[in-house]
Amino acid sequence: MYSDVTQFARHWQGVRMVTLEVLDVLSGHLECPVMAGGRTVAETFHHIGAHEFFAARGVFQGRWDAKPGEPDADWDAHRIEVGGHANALQDWLTQVHARTQYGLLNHPEQLQQLTPGNPWFEEMPGWLQLHHAYQDELHHRGQLTVLARSLGLVLPAMYAEENPIYWARNQGL
Repeated sequence: MYSDVTQFARHWQGVRMVTLEVLDVLSGHLECPVMAGGRTVAETFHHIGAHEFFAARGVFQGRWDAKPGEPDADWDAHRIEVGGHANALQDWLTQVHARTQYGLLNHPEQLQQLTPGNPWFEEMPGWLQLHHAYQDELHHRGQLTVLARSLGLVLPAMYAEENPIYWARNQGL
């Protein structure tokens, strides 16, 4: 249980750190389908960022529609643009998460507000909208880890708290 938004933000940073490490492990398999008929590895990582991008913009800006130049003005083009290289996917996921972290830490009041116009779930509190994106990341990372294991790849510690880098920064917090 989180006692404040800072703890949630810190924990999600750890989750994203591990997600990026999984991307590194799968960087040579970006075109591999995660499951038959499903998204590729690259498309799955792009989706993780897209879900968070959309949810965070709705929560912190109260806006669900894309403006020209935003990634979701044409998701297909954006997915093609960043999906061909692991570094571009890493940059995408890092940028999206930095924006979410900024919102969490600078506008925590938005987390208690309803998200009017939300096309996914009608109105829900902002914290629940972001928690849904967080859970979606974990769900898809689970799919990616099953694929990585089936390919015989060595994965990092799968929980932020087991990761020595995360733990060194957050022990006792």
